[in-house]
Amino acid sequence: MHPESITFRSGKIAATVRSDSVQLLVSCEASDLSVAEMCRQALLSPIGLPEVTRCVVPGDTIGIVIDPETPDLIEVLTTVCEQLQSVPEGGVTLQLLLPPDPAHAGWTALVDQLPLHLRQQLTVHGHDPEETDQLSYLASSAAGDRVYLNRRISDADLLITIGVICFDSLLGYRGTTSCIFPAFSDTYAIQQARTLGHPELTPEQPRPWRQLVDEVGWLLGTQFCVQIVPGSGDRPLAVLAGLPDDVMVAGKELVEQVWNLPSGRQFDSIVLSVPASASSGWKQFGNAVELATKLIPQNGRIIVVADLPVPEGPGAMMLRRSLEPEELLKPLRREPVDDSVEITQLIHALRHARVYLYSNIPSDIVEELGIIAIEDAAELQKLTTAAGSCAALPHANYAWVG
Repeated sequence: MHPESITFRSGKIAATVRSDSVQLLVSCEASDLSVAEMCRQALLSPIGLPEVTRCVVPGDTIGIVIDPETPDLIEVLTTVCEQLQSVPEGGVTLQLLLPPDPAHAGWTALVDQLPLHLRQQLTVHGHDPEETDQLSYLASSAAGDRVYLNRRISDADLLITIGVICFDSLLGYRGTTSCIFPAFSDTYAIQQARTLGHPELTPEQPRPWRQLVDEVGWLLGTQFCVQIVPGSGDRPLAVLAGLPDDVMVAGKELVEQVWNLPSGRQFDSIVLSVPASASSGWKQFGNAVELATKLIPQNGRIIVVADLPVPEGPGAMMLRRSLEPEELLKPLRREPVDDSVEITQLIHALRHARVYLYSNIPSDIVEELGIIAIEDAAELQKLTTAAGSCAALPHANYAWVG
C-alpha cells in the first residue's frame, strides 16, 4: 500500500507533498534496529577482522578519524567509543581526529553533541594543514607525489575510520580511507582536491583521486573502519565494520542496489532533498543539483528542500554580487576557493534549469544566487501538482544516474 504523502527531511526542515503528484525514485526498507544497535552488531561481527576490542591491547592509542558528513555520526561515534572503553586492564587512549572545519569554528557544534562522559574521555584534535609541525611524511606515491599526513594518524596504534559509502563524482565511491586523505594532508593536497568530479564516467571506472586514496590506505597499513550506507529515509540502510577493502566491497553492492538510478528517464520537474549540515550542506546541495540535471530536460525545474546556512563562502559571495554568473566559471576553475565546486555545480544547473529552494534562508539572499525562493509548503505542493511529470528523490546527493 503506497503512502498518501512523501516527506522530505533536511536538518530542522520537513516538507510533505502528496504522493499522487510525484514518482518516488528511491525507496528501501529501514531496519527495525536503532542506529546504535546496528553499529554494535557490526563491531561485534566485523568483516575480515576480529571484533573491535580484540584488535587492540591495553595501553594502545586509538585514532578515530571521522568524515563529518556521515549520517547519524554522533550515535555511531558514541557506540564505537563505548565498545573501546570496555577494553580491560588500563584500557586505551582515544583520540578524535577532525579535519579542517570549513566554518572555522573548531567543530564546536559537532563536539557539543557528544555525551558529556564521552567528551571527558576523548582527546579532540582538529587538523590545521598550515601547521607544518603537525605533518609527518608518509611516503611517495606511485606517481612520485610526496604524501604528508597529520602525525597523530601516523603515530596511532590503530586507526578507526568512521564515514559513509556512497557515490562520489570525484572518487567514484566515497568511503573508508577517503576520510583520511586529502583532508588530513597538507594545504597543497587539499587544494588539489577542490576540483569538479567526473560525472561522465561510471563509478567503477578508474579515477586518479580514488587510486591515490587507496594507495594512501595501503601505505598506512590495515585499519578498522565503520561505514554507513545511507538509506532513503531517517535511518541508514546498513552499518558495516571491519577491514576497509572488504567493507568497501560490501558497501558498494548495497549502494548499487538502492542509489544507482537508470538513465534515460526524464521528468518535467524533480523534488529533492539533502541531509544538510552547517559545514557541508552546500556541498551536498551542489552534488544534488548536478545529478538532477540528468533527470530533467532543458528549462525543467529542480526543486530543493534543504536546511542550509546562509552562503558566505568566497565563491558564494562572488555569485551573489555577479550579474553574469557564467563569467565566474573560469576564475573559479583557475583559482579554486573553498566552495568553488558547489558554486560551479550550481551555475551549471542554472544554465540547464530553473532552480527552486525551500529553506530558512531569507528570500533576498536566495534570489541573489539566481535561485527562486519557495515561501511555504503550499507553494511547494503547487509546483509539484502543476508539473506534467514530477520525480521525488530524498537525499539526492547520494544518488547516481547510470
